[in-house]
Amino acid sequence: MKQVLFLFLLLAGFQGYASNSLSFTQAWVQEGPPGSRVLAGFMNITNTSNLDIIIESASSDNFKRIEFHQSINKNGMARMQQHKQLLIKPGATLKLEHGSFHLMLIKPETRLKAGDKVNILFRLSNQTTQSVSLTVKKQMNTQQNHELHH
Repeated sequence: MKQVLFLFLLLAGFQGYASNSLSFTQAWVQEGPPGSRVLAGFMNITNTSNLDIIIESASSDNFKRIEFHQSINKNGMARMQQHKQLLIKPGATLKLEHGSFHLMLIKPETRLKAGDKVNILFRLSNQTTQSVSLTVKKQMNTQQNHELHH
């Protein structure tokens, strides 16, 4: 009985979040031209927990490394800023999209073509991981990309 009470008290005081507290939708990679050394990954990430979630890193067997980047416009100049981690507030959705936050997928191991799948593993600050599968899609032309943002 004491063991059950101890376990209950331990679990009641645990303030971590479940390992599946992130929901991923619209996850895709933009197909690059042959020989591309960097691709971009996009998706919506929703925090379904009642606690902040920090994504500390991402990895994939398909890429040498993955970085978190944000496209910003400062003094009329567009540039990318690297982030060491991504914070997602409870109930919030972080949109990884053109012109904003995105994944920089560096040095693909093989040429990825439309229809291919890429698995990415996210490491969270509570030492758990979550994976997501992204579909490679053909690069949109400028007009299609512009229409998506209006």
